[in-house]
Formats: sequence, C-alpha cells, structure tokens
Amino acid sequence: MTTITLIIQEPPYADNKKAYDGLRLAGACLAEDMRVRIFLLSGGIEVGRRHQEPPPGRPHLGELLGQLLEYGAEVLACGVCMDECGMVQADLLDGIERGSMKSLATWIGESQWALTF
Repeated sequence: MTTITLIIQEPPYADNKKAYDGLRLAGACLAEDMRVRIFLLSGGIEVGRRHQEPPPGRPHLGELLGQLLEYGAEVLACGVCMDECGMVQADLLDGIERGSMKSLATWIGESQWALTF
C-alpha cells in the first residue's frame, strides 16, 4: 500500500488556500486506497482546532479533517507548536494526537511521498 505524508503548515483560512488543498488531496488519496498521514505544523495546527468559525463562503476545514479521520487518515499535531500557542489536547478534534519532529521523520521514512502545504 502506498503511504503519503502531508505536512500542513498554513493556517486553515489563509488566502492561499493551501491547507484546504492539502485536505482535498488527502481525501483523493484515501479514495485511491492510499495510507494517508497528516502532520499539522506551525500555523497548520489550527486546522485541527475544535470549534472553528470559517469565514463566510469558505469550507469548514475542521469538519473536512474530521471526515478524513473517520475514513482512516492518521493525524498528528506538532507538540512544540501546540505549546507555543497555548493549545492543549482538549483543543484538538477527536482522533488527532500530539506529535513531534521525530514522529514526522518516522512517517516520512515510511512514506513513498511527503508533500508540504
């Protein structure tokens, strides 16, 4: 089985829509029976925050990430990034675990592809 690691560094509702594009790709990869791992890094940890309020007309990335989790995506949030912004485990969507650079390095080593958004 092909494994892909997606690193999301951009906040959820940035004008460049990179976080949204990364989540869309994750869904497409799951549909192709790939193993999908998503690592939330820097501003990207906000994608995994509970109780998001997307701007009008924008897709709800928290709901999209929740769906990806239900379909089998594995998601880690950078622990250092969480500490820097005062985020605790209870702030994250169910199914997202605290991760580290070591866990990201392991994922990359086990993946055929690693992409950054």
